[in-house]
Amino acid sequence: MKYAICKAIDPKSILEIGVRYGYSAITFLNSVPDARYLGIDNDSETFGGAKNAIQWARKITTGYDADFLMKDTQNMGHLPGNHWDLVHIDGQQDGDGTFHDLELAIRKATWVLVDGYFWSNENMFASTQFMKKYSKFIEYAAIIPGYAGDLLIKVKMPPKERGQEYLSLSSEYDKEYFENDCGGYVSFKRDRGRKLEDPRLVIPCLLAKPKKGLKILDIGCGRGELCYALAKMGADVTGIDYSEEAIDIARKTFNDDDIKGKLSFVCEDAVTYPMESTFDVIIATDFLEHVETPVLEQILKKCAQHLNPDGKLILHTAPNLEYYHKYYPELRLKAKEAGCYLPANPRTYYEDIMHINEHTPNSLEALLSGVFDHFVIWVASETDTIGSLAAEYTEQMMAASRSIFAVASHSPVSKDLILSTLTQKPLDPKRTAIEMKLKKQIEDMIVGEEYILEIEVQNNGKDKLASIPPNPVHIAYHWKDMKDNLIVYDGLRSTLAVPLEPMENQMIEMKIMPPQEPGKYILEVTMVQESCFWFEDMIPGLPYKVECVVRMAEI
Repeated sequence: MKYAICKAIDPKSILEIGVRYGYSAITFLNSVPDARYLGIDNDSETFGGAKNAIQWARKITTGYDADFLMKDTQNMGHLPGNHWDLVHIDGQQDGDGTFHDLELAIRKATWVLVDGYFWSNENMFASTQFMKKYSKFIEYAAIIPGYAGDLLIKVKMPPKERGQEYLSLSSEYDKEYFENDCGGYVSFKRDRGRKLEDPRLVIPCLLAKPKKGLKILDIGCGRGELCYALAKMGADVTGIDYSEEAIDIARKTFNDDDIKGKLSFVCEDAVTYPMESTFDVIIATDFLEHVETPVLEQILKKCAQHLNPDGKLILHTAPNLEYYHKYYPELRLKAKEAGCYLPANPRTYYEDIMHINEHTPNSLEALLSGVFDHFVIWVASETDTIGSLAAEYTEQMMAASRSIFAVASHSPVSKDLILSTLTQKPLDPKRTAIEMKLKKQIEDMIVGEEYILEIEVQNNGKDKLASIPPNPVHIAYHWKDMKDNLIVYDGLRSTLAVPLEPMENQMIEMKIMPPQEPGKYILEVTMVQESCFWFEDMIPGLPYKVECVVRMAEI
């Protein structure tokens, strides 16, 4: 098989990792006799090797342009030479070894051939994980069945080395990154950034408490969905990012008439951006890990100088470096016990080159303490965003939390107030009162299509209403026929963009799915506090009822 592969791709230079007795080497050289060959072997008994076996390899390749290097590639950061047409990797090693050798190979090769792709599940999973991580740099790959299987990879281009300075990486922040890797990209593409779902954006939005007249700066705004949500709530928002691609996406995506004059995007480096005024809120989500410490210190000092006396700096960074150092190794062991494989380095390609300054809670505390007198830091997970705010965390719990949030200010920061802002406790129906009204008349609906209705909600009660754990409040609906028979009880849920404070109103985009049969129906719009009660069961004046006609689509 190797002979045929070489005949097909006709390499002029070959590097082999794991020579052993040299049988692959002589096969390659018999196929392409004029090729230059370099074999690397650690000359040991590990992973199917044999001490001094390389001497036989030298003997049988005499007469060819063949050379050998006695080294362990696991201790190498780069393969020798500038470029190789073919790099062959022996598959008789553990998953980590295969993954590491593949990372060396893709930077120097046109073709990469993995011997023994099916040799073990660990080896196969490692090779597959590698292809997922570096898919941007692979033109195609072919799995060739056989005794132990071969994996042939055609390299499109070599990946970039890990960055050391943020300025050297600006070109990597491209459209591909923002639309296919940067956190929240799935919901951004689905909803075009009109709905915040990612906790790293939802939490800062809640803490900012956007309203008319509030001035907010978002540093490293990326695609701009957080800026849009803040402006939609009435705040005057400026989003800055040094990536031209990010700002281009943001400007083209968020140009709605109702936010004109309230939202601007600027392509600027946070270090050199001329802050000409002060801000009530400055936000930097998933920014700290992308900038080296000396530059980050400059930016934090600049934020402190341009923050109003009672203003706040809201931060999020991930990963919590303790997660990778202490908790992730435990996950790797569990995966191995289950017959699966997790790579030693869990980062995506973009995270690998862009995360030049990942943090722990302690390192973030050291940074903030040099600039601000008052701050609160907590760790959290995707399923528990208040995390260590609400409980005393053990060292193991801290390590298992992937996100770090912080709020800093020149004025005292209340941990209890942050906790209250980020939680929705069970409401007292006696203190709860709301009014609901559709913005415009409902037109006929088509079976099977989803609709968005704008509904105004006025909170006339004494407590906030928020779509946040542990008991979120949602907009919901029921469908009844004209004889008051219940057709759909549990309609789709829609969230409040930000908490609705007492005596405030909010325009909500409500998702509706009509009944499956055509006819005339009553839509009952209401609210529900999950695991507590439906509002119409406890509060007078609900549900809000509207007659609707549902019909089949015309063919």
